[in-house]
Amino acid sequence: MITSLILLSIGIYLLILGSDFFVEGSTSIAKILKIPMIVIGLTIVAFATSAPEILVSIVAAMSNESNLAVGNAIGSNTANIALVLGSMAIVKAVPMDSLVLKKLIKNLLIITILMIIPFLDSLISQSEGFIILIGFSMIMLWLLRFSLELSKDNHTTKNYVDQESLDSSAHHSFANSVFCLIFGLFLLFYGADMVVNNAIEIATILNISETVIGITIVAIGTSLPELSVSITSAIKGQHGLAVGNIIGSNIFNLLAVIGVASSISPAILPENTLTVHFFLMLMLTIIVSAITFRNNKQIKRIEGFLLLLIFLSYIGYIIYNN
Repeated sequence: MITSLILLSIGIYLLILGSDFFVEGSTSIAKILKIPMIVIGLTIVAFATSAPEILVSIVAAMSNESNLAVGNAIGSNTANIALVLGSMAIVKAVPMDSLVLKKLIKNLLIITILMIIPFLDSLISQSEGFIILIGFSMIMLWLLRFSLELSKDNHTTKNYVDQESLDSSAHHSFANSVFCLIFGLFLLFYGADMVVNNAIEIATILNISETVIGITIVAIGTSLPELSVSITSAIKGQHGLAVGNIIGSNIFNLLAVIGVASSISPAILPENTLTVHFFLMLMLTIIVSAITFRNNKQIKRIEGFLLLLIFLSYIGYIIYNN
């Protein structure tokens, strides 16, 4: 048990370290290509910080543990909104008045509501997994098109064109950036393998479902890259990168993580997955959507504290019931 916990911690550390290299390399490449920060957040950084979840889902599904991957996706989305966005708001109030952000939040909400369908019977089949992946491909095409439009018409991003403009220079040369990217991917894959294997072992020892382990330990661990990137971005005033990262990551988690895992092997879920865990994720998405479309369009510090309190209460509830 102790050995599994240590190895799980090492795996999570490798995921964070790998994500850091991946983000550093990808953002540097994007700066060399002179892409706006919100575009970086929506696409490259969102994918980079979701890479731990995606790789965990592949490794878990290949071990016929797709329910661990699904739990990881739901838990990561809950953590991204309540833990990451809440922590950002505590550091500094987060502006939510961008027209770009409104469109993204609306799409995330629609995707979250539609994802209720495969959860209704507590079984996500391989055919449903393939359908989810088709949806992911469509969303990716839209995101790429949307990002290209933002690149051409930079003023539409309003607040979310950050202090680092299109003219900002990259931290590394192109060759060094590519090295960071590849080395980061290597660490992510190796860390994902350690996390999945030891999470399953801990769940077996404690007689807890892999879904619950995915929602708690694995989800928090794989959300640490988003937390690190977002808080650092908030401190620097780069809210476009941070919020774009969270929204993009949540879309990737719902479609790519769940789609990949369930298309490899079916996910058999505990009965309360939809009524408790998915429901909370949906409610948090609705809350953030309501904040985005209200008159006072920012997440204040008190609201950040409330989001964080919801997350801590949720984790406490899961621990108490298991």
